[in-house]
Amino acid sequence: MIALISLVLLFVIIFYALIFGAPYAPLAQNRIDTMVRLLTLRKGQKLVDLGSGDGRIVIEFAKRGIESHGYEINPVLVALSLFKIRKAGLQKKAFIHFKDFWSVNLSEFDAITLYGITHIMGRLEKKIKKECKPDVKIVTNYFRFPDLKAIRQENRVTLYKI
Repeated sequence: MIALISLVLLFVIIFYALIFGAPYAPLAQNRIDTMVRLLTLRKGQKLVDLGSGDGRIVIEFAKRGIESHGYEINPVLVALSLFKIRKAGLQKKAFIHFKDFWSVNLSEFDAITLYGITHIMGRLEKKIKKECKPDVKIVTNYFRFPDLKAIRQENRVTLYKI
């Protein structure tokens, strides 16, 4: 009975993630490389990846000495990310949180990465403007914010600065 309840709960969580989150779309390495190049972060800075998927972005920045946090609501992707972080030995720099990023205060981060979807970009722009410190850098993949002025675009990655 406990196994059945656990299985049903897992399906409910995954269903929630599919309905309220963006669909999982893994990024090509060349896009991640573009994000790294555009953000030009230094050791001591903190990055957050909103909707971190399989953790590729978090891991890539952590390899460069950047404290990197990812927020993901799909439990399968959270488990995969945690496994990959442990395998890479990055537990002191890379952190994945099983949490909806809408409930996270973004004020502690120097940079934000995301692969959003059109219908969230306006609401997310308002959240970022309200919570983020001045000079925060943001890179988006493919989808753009409705009102923020882009600083640069390369390889379908857009850089913004608040």
